[in-house]
Amino acid sequence: MKLIFSKNKENEISVKLATGTVAEDFSYTEMIKQLLKRNKFEDNQYTGLSSEEKTRIEEMLKKVNQAIADDEEE
Repeated sequence: MKLIFSKNKENEISVKLATGTVAEDFSYTEMIKQLLKRNKFEDNQYTGLSSEEKTRIEEMLKKVNQAIADDEEE
């Protein structure tokens, strides 16, 4: 699963969820479904974000992966 992050002129960050070649509006439910199938983010795309923002997002995604992994272990 690939997430596409972009920042608009108002400095708001938007997220799209790409499965295969199709990018859809982000949905937490769909993201969790995909992570339960395969707990991995691949080649996320960052457009217009600073390196600090990118780092913060990547740290958050690692925590999400860890939460899914912990849940699977239980």
